[in-house]
Amino acid sequence: MQACIDFIRFSMEVEGATLEDGQERQIMSILDEDVSADQAVEEVIREAMLDENFIPSDEENGHYLDTRTLVNYFNIEERNEMINLECRIIPLRMAEIFLKPIPTKFDFELLKEIHTVLFGDIYPSAGEIRHFDASKRTSFCKPQYINQMANTIFSKLFSDRYLTGRDRESFVNDLAFYMGEVEALHPFFDGNGRTARVFFYLLALNAGYDLKWYEMDPDRLLEADISAIDGEYQPLVSVLAEVLVQ
Repeated sequence: MQACIDFIRFSMEVEGATLEDGQERQIMSILDEDVSADQAVEEVIREAMLDENFIPSDEENGHYLDTRTLVNYFNIEERNEMINLECRIIPLRMAEIFLKPIPTKFDFELLKEIHTVLFGDIYPSAGEIRHFDASKRTSFCKPQYINQMANTIFSKLFSDRYLTGRDRESFVNDLAFYMGEVEALHPFFDGNGRTARVFFYLLALNAGYDLKWYEMDPDRLLEADISAIDGEYQPLVSVLAEVLVQ
């Protein structure tokens, strides 16, 4: 249970947020199966008194006009308000994922499924493939090539037996490679980093490894991710090697 909470806390820190005591208690209640994630999410929505009369939008890039806010079920156009809501709901859905058995098949469908679970309470676009160009200090895969590149990446991951049966050095090198590839793919409208971290954490557990997320520097990980997108994997290898345990 503590490992799950450590992961969730770290994932929030990467996004510039903090796991509050009340949130941690909610997460523990889900992990203890005292309440369901659905119940916890409903409580958040109720307490926030959110407008649930969703007004669909035809904006081509999935954002409200002249904003950086994705079209959402609560018609919220203020970006900071959406960030706060994400930080309240997504940790609850992460806990729900960790309650389930560890997957044994790590393909593009699983990545999309994780994104849908994490963001499906908030965004109609959850699990959908990005159809516009995206960049953040570097350019990501062009939208018209996402499915093609995803097929290449996940076919290779399948051929590599989802990195099972590898010694520590081989595993950490290959993990860094695939993390960099998926980061460069950047298939979703938003939330790519959080989705990929859950995916690769589960992959590591399935391969017999664990990651001590609480020992990782979020800023250093982000810089290493950017280097990996550009084909420089060693910074990410170094970050992962310091926290990988068997």
